Amino acid sequence: MRLHRLSLTAFGPFGGTQTIDFDRLARDGLFLLHGPTGAGKTSVLDAVCFALYGSVPGARQSGQALRSDLADPLTLTEVVLELTVGERRLEITRLPEQPRPKKRGSGTTKE
Repeated sequence: MRLHRLSLTAFGPFGGTQTIDFDRLARDGLFLLHGPTGAGKTSVLDAVCFALYGSVPGARQSGQALRSDLADPLTLTEVVLELTVGERRLEITRLPEQPRPKKRGSGTTKE
């Protein structure tokens, strides 16, 4: 399996959309995810797990815990992963169950 691109929207500490180009990172071989505590390293790995398996390991398994507290209420939490498995290039898009503002009236509804 080879990861190509990961796009996170309203996921973990990322309130907006962040895209990681793994092809560019791995161009020279291995790469390292590093940064200070709270920078989002584990969230990147959680996003890959969520895209592949529909869940994340550990205590963060509830979909609500995956949503960024910094995201606009109208922005849906979404993970898009492009990868190659065997000879097939795939794109996986997953959205956890999440509340969103109702289109008519007040309150929220599950998306």
